[in-house]
Amino acid sequence: MKDQQLIVLSAALTIALASSSLSSVTNPCLASPTVANQALANQAAAKAKAKAKAGADKTTQKAADAEVSFASIDAAIAQQEAIKQKNFDKINTAAQADLAASNYAAAEKKLLEALDIAESLNGNEQKLLTRTCLADCYLRQRKYKEAERQYKEAYDSNIQLYRGNYPVLLDDAKGLSEVYKATNRQKEAEKILASATEARKTRYSVAGVDDGDLFATFYQSMREALAKKNTDAVSKMVQYPLAVRWNGNFKRRLSTRTYRTPQEFLANYNIIFSPKITTLFAENPEKELWCKDEGIMLGGGLAWLTNVQLVKVAGKPTYQIHAMTINDDMPKK
Repeated sequence: MKDQQLIVLSAALTIALASSSLSSVTNPCLASPTVANQALANQAAAKAKAKAKAGADKTTQKAADAEVSFASIDAAIAQQEAIKQKNFDKINTAAQADLAASNYAAAEKKLLEALDIAESLNGNEQKLLTRTCLADCYLRQRKYKEAERQYKEAYDSNIQLYRGNYPVLLDDAKGLSEVYKATNRQKEAEKILASATEARKTRYSVAGVDDGDLFATFYQSMREALAKKNTDAVSKMVQYPLAVRWNGNFKRRLSTRTYRTPQEFLANYNIIFSPKITTLFAENPEKELWCKDEGIMLGGGLAWLTNVQLVKVAGKPTYQIHAMTINDDMPKK
């Protein structure tokens, strides 16, 4: 009987110990302090990681929303600019037709409207040209006070913005001189013409071309050679190696080539001086050129003479083109 009681007590003790061990594993509160703390730490780390991920997702989404928002704003601005430009072109074209027909009063009204639009557009060229045209219109109507104000503003803007190299500088100076002569200010008329003439002599200095008159002679010779398709003559107007860079439409396809000899240049002549570039030279006489420190620009910026060097050929000074940039795709052979 005593042995049986001992057996029962032993079994009960074994069951109790097993139950206690199981509870300590499944319930952290009953586990050892080290195990419990580790479990709590793991739970906290998981929550922190989830929170950080949610925060990162929100930040990423905010950045994406902001990018879309800015893109929408840019697109809206570009659309407004395009509408303004179209309206300006329409009014300016009508004004030029009125001027050609000597309808000066009608032209004046349209040019004032065009100038108001030009003031709100990016860039300064349209403002400058429209102001000069308006001054011409006033001069033809003998509105000398208004003409003088517009000519002066255009002339001063030309000096400040383009260091006097924009083509209409002489037009503004001549217009001012006419106003001064008509209002008995002969000395002022002579002074403004002399000043403009001097400014035109150094009109390309910002691009590293110090002798404007010599460059004008070189440029005209090049236009004539291109028009006659005299490729040999054109090849002699180049300083080798010639670097040509095509930026591509919207700068999507950038291509750069270096032509080290006249033979290499002539072999690629039709690529460099494509019909589009040859036409550009034909349509832009020297008086229509202007420059910045980037180089001398033709047309609306389709081509730039980015490096023009003063050299001596047969003992006589002239210029040669050392580098060009063409804002178009590189033609295929």
